[in-house]
Amino acid sequence: MTYHRGFTLLELLVVLAIVGILAAVAYPSYQDSVRQANRSDAIAELQGILAAQERYFLANREYATALSSLGFATDTHAIDVYNITAGDCDAPNNDATLCVEITAAASTDSQKKDGDIVMNSIGRSELVEAGTDTVKKQL
Repeated sequence: MTYHRGFTLLELLVVLAIVGILAAVAYPSYQDSVRQANRSDAIAELQGILAAQERYFLANREYATALSSLGFATDTHAIDVYNITAGDCDAPNNDATLCVEITAAASTDSQKKDGDIVMNSIGRSELVEAGTDTVKKQL
């Protein structure tokens, strides 16, 4: 009697079904990890820009409302899946020179699920719904 080595079709189908189930469970976790990594990169970039804003404030006694004043090529700075802009914020006594707000707006659909990041020079650091001012989470 001769024996043939190999896999039966049923064994291959079972293995494919198991791999499919594992992939279906793992992929959403992977997407969440990518979104969180992108958010961390954007937060680090915003903190660097706020540090540059503080240096600009020390030299000029006001914040730069345009990123080009800080040495960037344009007023919108793009990193991976975010577009970063600077602008005035609600400051004490309505004096715009006392506060600057930096916003990282998500530019891809998958990152928009996570939201936009807003930081300012008087302590605001929040994750907000993309395109709105509804706070999702304090950072």
